[in-house]
Amino acid sequence: MSKSLAGRLISVLLLGFLFHGLRVVSATDALVLSEVRLVGSDQLSPEDLTRGLDLKLGVPTSRQSLVRACDRFRQLKLFGSPRCTYTTYGHSVSLTIFVKPIGMPVVFDNFVWTTRPELLARLKQEIPLFMPDLPESCGLTDDIIRVLEQVVNERGIKAPVRYDAHFWTNRGMNVFYIEGISTPVTALQIEGINAPSPEETLKFSQFYTKENFSAARLTWVIHFVIRDLYKTRGYLRPVVGKPVTQFLGEKDGAYPVRVVLPISSGDLYLFDSVNFEGLAKPHAALLLSKWKLGRGDPYNESYVNEFISKEILDAPWAAHSKSGSDVALPCTRIDAVTKKVSLTVTVEVPKKTYSSARHSDEECDDGVGEAYPLTSQLEAAGWSLVLLSSLLTEQPCAI
Repeated sequence: MSKSLAGRLISVLLLGFLFHGLRVVSATDALVLSEVRLVGSDQLSPEDLTRGLDLKLGVPTSRQSLVRACDRFRQLKLFGSPRCTYTTYGHSVSLTIFVKPIGMPVVFDNFVWTTRPELLARLKQEIPLFMPDLPESCGLTDDIIRVLEQVVNERGIKAPVRYDAHFWTNRGMNVFYIEGISTPVTALQIEGINAPSPEETLKFSQFYTKENFSAARLTWVIHFVIRDLYKTRGYLRPVVGKPVTQFLGEKDGAYPVRVVLPISSGDLYLFDSVNFEGLAKPHAALLLSKWKLGRGDPYNESYVNEFISKEILDAPWAAHSKSGSDVALPCTRIDAVTKKVSLTVTVEVPKKTYSSARHSDEECDDGVGEAYPLTSQLEAAGWSLVLLSSLLTEQPCAI
């Protein structure tokens, strides 16, 4: 063998040995995943993230695997602005995901034979990244439907599960429902201090119990419960607890329920005074003479709205012009200490630009008054109504 050939052979052997050594080092020095955590929300635990992203702690991984896991997390759109960082310590690596919560409550519309905690637990067991609050139409929707259909089939009900991506999402809820299953609310019950009488509750609920209102719809009806049964009696800031749905058993293919609303009435607010501004003195005096809500009476929001509609919006003197009108944004003045309410009703010429500034010590309690459009009578008159509010300071309310 010539010296040149022998030299080339030795070079090849040495090069092969070096590459073999590099492969050994690469295998033995692989990164080990030591931690996975979420920053910005406490809705997912490290265990949830690890299991949901198909990662395993304490075993070798690669940056490519972590990048793929992060990309999948972003595609699910469970949070706003997800951002991943990787930190290495020797041979170990940790994954941190920074997020911004953007979810809406998940609602199970007509799953009345089971409880919400049971459904949440079942979904969490099979979908580690599931949360009770999720963004609209997120990447888990199909998985949630799959699990809920398993629950329905186990119950012996052969019906598909649907996700409402329109009506309820516009009202801030992620609603899943069983197609074709009727769950009428046949009884509405209110519990708590200063609850309305059973007779009042029954009279109020007759409209809703005659319709096919599901439990999810009753969360929408709560607004009217507060408006009609509490604010009319001076309880302007009641607190509603979590509604309880009681399954009453199957009847002719339907699943009727009773809904129990735990409501804390809160403080009683009393009427103090009313002022009518922007009118001629005779008009203002006439309105004051017709006002029947007395000082010291429980503040009745329904009476105020009815008075405004009947005595101002429908008044003969308000029907002489065809110019446009503004939309009313009613508020009230509330003294947080004495629990007294005063009202300023200002009639303004339409198409006027108002300042949006409010004094720092004023509070416009939109929960007391209801925003409503002006009637056609006022539109014909060319007037608009503005209800103004503050905390009974000497400074005027501004809108």
